[in-house]
Amino acid sequence: MASLFDPFGLVPRAAAVAKTGLKVAGWVEESALQLLRAQLEGTAKAPAELEAAQPTPKATLDEKMRSLLDRALDQSTGGGQSELFHRLIDQLVPDEARILSALSDGSTAPLVTIRTRMPTGGPGKVVLANASLVGRTANVALPHMTPSYITHLLTLGLVEQGAEDPAMKEDYEILMAESYILKAIKAATRVPLPARIDKRTVQITALGRSLWEASTGSTA
Repeated sequence: MASLFDPFGLVPRAAAVAKTGLKVAGWVEESALQLLRAQLEGTAKAPAELEAAQPTPKATLDEKMRSLLDRALDQSTGGGQSELFHRLIDQLVPDEARILSALSDGSTAPLVTIRTRMPTGGPGKVVLANASLVGRTANVALPHMTPSYITHLLTLGLVEQGAEDPAMKEDYEILMAESYILKAIKAATRVPLPARIDKRTVQITALGRSLWEASTGSTA
């Protein structure tokens, strides 16, 4: 009921609003406390959980070397060769395996490296190294990656370079017609100096042949 001091009855309404506000504030405060409590409980558990989740410390270089030397004392020639071959194969991609397969019969393939030509006649900057027709011969999935494949195989000691073979004149011409090689020649040309083209061959090494025979059970 309205009074002289509250003709519009606002006081009861304000009191109701205040009570509702207090209830909401109390709920928010309780929620915040629950959230904080949960966070504190999680923090309390964190150290143990983190300790359990921490990875085992990696061996030091000294420990790794000593472990290898200790294994070498008990490792036979066959065991050492098998471990080496496993490590080599683990570093290969399928296309590189195809290249080894294509060269496993002892054949050679044309290889070219494209460089810029220096006015003084010295070796210029390499624009494309170890491009070879063996990528096409081996039917690799990515022919334009053949230079990278050959470079990697050279690094692993599975293939090696040889001298240019004049009998492969037509093969060199086919190789030089590859679009990525033509692009490299254009990039290496500095008018009036044409690109320098170093022609070589690539073939499998004794290590590569041993790996192939051991992994396929075949001989050349």
